[in-house]
Formats: sequence, structure tokens, C-alpha cells
Amino acid sequence: MFARSSEISEVTQAEIRRGFDAQGYQWNGQELQRHMYMEYRREVYPQYHGIAHDTHAVQKQSRCVDPTQEFYRLRYSVTGSNYRCKISHFQLRDLIWATSNYDVYYWHMDGIHRWNPWLKTRSCVLARREMPADFRLSALCVDQGIVLAGDYQGRVCARSLWASDTRVAVGQVAGGIDIVNHVTPANRRGGGNLVSLAVNSGSVDTFDVQRMAATTSASFEWAVNCTAISDSGSIGCVVGDSLQNVLVDPRQDYRKIGELLGHKDYSFACAISPDERQVATGSQDSSVRVYDVRWPRDTLASLCGYLGAMRVVKFSPCGRFLLAAEPADYLHVYETGLFDRSQDLEFMGEIAGATFTLDCLFVGISDAVHEDMLAEYTLL
Repeated sequence: MFARSSEISEVTQAEIRRGFDAQGYQWNGQELQRHMYMEYRREVYPQYHGIAHDTHAVQKQSRCVDPTQEFYRLRYSVTGSNYRCKISHFQLRDLIWATSNYDVYYWHMDGIHRWNPWLKTRSCVLARREMPADFRLSALCVDQGIVLAGDYQGRVCARSLWASDTRVAVGQVAGGIDIVNHVTPANRRGGGNLVSLAVNSGSVDTFDVQRMAATTSASFEWAVNCTAISDSGSIGCVVGDSLQNVLVDPRQDYRKIGELLGHKDYSFACAISPDERQVATGSQDSSVRVYDVRWPRDTLASLCGYLGAMRVVKFSPCGRFLLAAEPADYLHVYETGLFDRSQDLEFMGEIAGATFTLDCLFVGISDAVHEDMLAEYTLL
């Protein structure tokens, strides 16, 4: 389709200056063809809507943003099937986690791998053969030295990365067999190993990793697709198969304290800013909506993509940037504040996930037609 050197499996700024992109494609002299191909992909990429709506109307109501900024620059990327971030469910894409600039975790076909982009090494930290025989990963989380994965049958596998006891523990969500849609840390300041599990049956389980059991379970009237908990544990966001996403208080069994309105379709991503003043939600209506926690009924900004649903939404640790990943091809990094400037990173292929560290951005691409890739971008 396009020229790609089989000899290039790693890309640095040296290759970028020679006209290659992060996936190793050579674009010198083919800029027009590439632009036409990306426009074609926008037109034919399959859309999935839980609720019928007018996507063009959503785009017209979104904020005008200057997408030409450069906040992050590619430092290093690696391509090939060894770095394929396996996607098990087309709607669940938060499958890249980074605990430092040297520890990036992703779901591979033979287990959960750790990639070190500086030493250029990778290793398997939780092998597929160590999990239950029919385990299909749907959610991933790495926090406080523990790697944890949820699957289609409500099971949770965990392993310590620091302790001498490296046995794999297996637990079950409170509601029985159902998909674990998302996993997020629940008490980063409070100590203990608690995570919040978003379960497709319509519940949010607070899960004790040491006991491998749910301590509490809060029920909702719709499938819960994603949760976000502030670092202090005082504010939470719950989104799912509803147009009424909610702010909750995790300390009081996820009691509703506010509604987040405006989306025209179901939501699959949410995030809370480090200062706990803003919350962002990503929806299948192709938009990200940002709200002020103090006045959640009013939208601060509506930000629209090019291709389809917003599958991953995250704030940077400093709070300056908001990341929004579409299902394929486009990743947007918005500057918070006025939300009028962004950097648009363009790829070819399905986006398995993206995440921040203090001064880096990591992206995973998983695509059978184009090139699998893990990439590191550094803050300028």
C-alpha cells in the first residue's frame, strides 16, 4: 500500500528526519496519497452507536481547537508483532499502563508484558499459561507494584511485582459472571491495595487485592463501562450505557452527588484532573466533554474527534494536558485551561491504549493490516 522498509523496526528522531513516521512508513513525496488515504479511512471506518444520533450535529456544537501544536515529540518507537497490544473487545481500549518512563505494561497474546524503552527490553510479568485456561483479558491495571487483569467472566488475576511471593491470585467480582469493563486504583493516598472494578452487569465493586475479594458493591441501573477515582478518594465518576453519567462519593458507597449531561451516546471513558476540579468523559458520540466538578450540569468544553468514539481519556499528572484517543488513527492531546489548543498525533491502525507519566506519553497500536507499535513521546 505504502512504502515501508522491512529493515526498520525501531524509529528515533534520526528516522523522522529522513521522512519516516513512528510506524516506519516513508512519506517523502507521498504526502497527498497519505492525506487521501486517511480521509478514506474516516469515511469507511465502521461506527457503532448504542443510541442513534447525528454525529455531525455533535461536531458542529464542539469547540474550535487549533490542532497544530507540538507539546510532545517522538523519542523512540518499536514495531513488530512482539509489541502488539492485543485488543479483546473493540470498545475497551485502556490497555496501556506506565508506572514510570522505564516500565510500560501491555497485554500481549501470551500474557502481560513490561517494556523498557530506554534499555529496549521487554519481559513477561504475568504469562497467559499462569491464568485460568479460558481467561480473556478485558481490563488492565498496574499500581503500587501489583499487576491486575479482569476478564469476560468477572474474574480478576493479580501478581505482585515487588514481593518475593510471585504466585498468581485469582478472585471473582461480587455479582458473579460478567465482563470487567475497567479497573482503576481506588485509594492512592489512603494506603492498602484497593481497586475499583466497572462491571458490565451494572455495578462498581471496590476490590481488595490482598484478599482478592470485593469489599463493597454499588449498583446502577445501566452497564458500567468505566470509573475514575480522585487521588484523595473523595470524588468519583461513573459512566456507562446511559446518557446520565454521574459524579459519586466513593466514601459513601458511591452515592450520587451530581449528573454529567450532554452526551448523545453511551460513554466508555472518564478521568478526573489531579487538582480534582475537572472531570472529562469520552463517548461514542465522538466527543469528550469536560465539566467543572462544582457545577457539573454545565459543560466547560466539548471536544470532537475525526473518526469515531472516544475510547480513552486521561489527564496528565501535572494537569496541563488531557489525552483523548479515538478507536483508530487519531490521538488528541488538549491543553487544559481554555481547551483551544491541541496536538493531534496521527497513526494508521487500532489504538489499544495511551497513558501519561510525568514527562512522557506512551501509545500502543494494534493492527493486522498496518504495523503494530509501542511509542514513547517526551514533553518539550
